[in-house]
Amino acid sequence: MAVSFAKDIRPLFTDTDIAHMNRRGVRLDDFGYMHDLAHAQQVLDRVDDGGMPPPSSGEPAWSPEKVRIFRDWIAAGCQP
Repeated sequence: MAVSFAKDIRPLFTDTDIAHMNRRGVRLDDFGYMHDLAHAQQVLDRVDDGGMPPPSSGEPAWSPEKVRIFRDWIAAGCQP
């Protein structure tokens, strides 16, 4: 089954993630923003290397499964 932004990707981000990154101009909850491959890749790089969510947030780093889902979404063309 294809990975979609609405069903699979948006739920990966907590409200805290979204608020924190919105202040930095990164729109994790906006398909139009995240559909841009450069934006999606930057987010993937940050969650893959453990930089997001920041350790100071108290939220756990993404599991390999979450990273794989996000990577698969990008590889499939960032579908809505």
